[in-house]
Amino acid sequence: MRRTLFAISSVFLVCFSWLLFNAFIPSLTEEFGKANYYSDSLHGRKTSSGEKYDKNELTCAHKSLPFGARVKVTRLDNKKSVIVRVNDRGPFKEGYVIELSRRAAEVVDLVRDGSASVRVEVVPNVDTKTAGTASASAAKLSMVRPVQYSTTDPQPSSAKATSGNDKNTELYKVGMKKSAKSGYGVQLSTLYDADNLLPIITKLQQQWPEKVLVSVERDAANDLSAYRVMIGPFADEQTAKTQQKLAVKRGYKQGFVVDLSEI
Repeated sequence: MRRTLFAISSVFLVCFSWLLFNAFIPSLTEEFGKANYYSDSLHGRKTSSGEKYDKNELTCAHKSLPFGARVKVTRLDNKKSVIVRVNDRGPFKEGYVIELSRRAAEVVDLVRDGSASVRVEVVPNVDTKTAGTASASAAKLSMVRPVQYSTTDPQPSSAKATSGNDKNTELYKVGMKKSAKSGYGVQLSTLYDADNLLPIITKLQQQWPEKVLVSVERDAANDLSAYRVMIGPFADEQTAKTQQKLAVKRGYKQGFVVDLSEI
């Protein structure tokens, strides 16, 4: 009799646990929102899973999916997609659903734009060379916690002692001053992470010397900043339209003319 009661109790407990799990932890199969990508300055630092972030791997950060889960990220505008493996937590910005590694961002042309609207889909966890595999323990749900990075320098002390000529580094001269809100410009991109500004500004400076503008819009209520990257100023709208056509030829297909006096 006791064995029978124990068996019935066990079955009831399993069923109740299953119902509770599905009621409060729904499985995500498809998600829509914005995607951005990691700053290169985080290369080599620890992610929430304990792995070191490698900008050359196809990985990502997600708020709740288990570490090791694989997802397909598809841009809604250009339809380009990439399969990545979850090994970190984030992004924790309103409207953002996933943060891609540098390599993954390059696959979907996100490096130039900084952010884009995407669809995120969970895919079967099969072995591939590009997306990696998950261990058996990674299949379990991990507790969601804020993304944390190590504050220690990822370079060994021996690397710091190396002479400057042996390092794979570049030195930039950066100048910044306020610009009058007059004339016209061509907006090429909107970024939400200041760490991603330098690559696109550097590229634009080579294409439009002394013509790169950044409009900073601060949302204090949500603790967010938007960085509108533009070229200009141009004296009249027709000149700006001519530069917009040039920008399209150079790959900035979503650029549009803006009246700088209205910013």
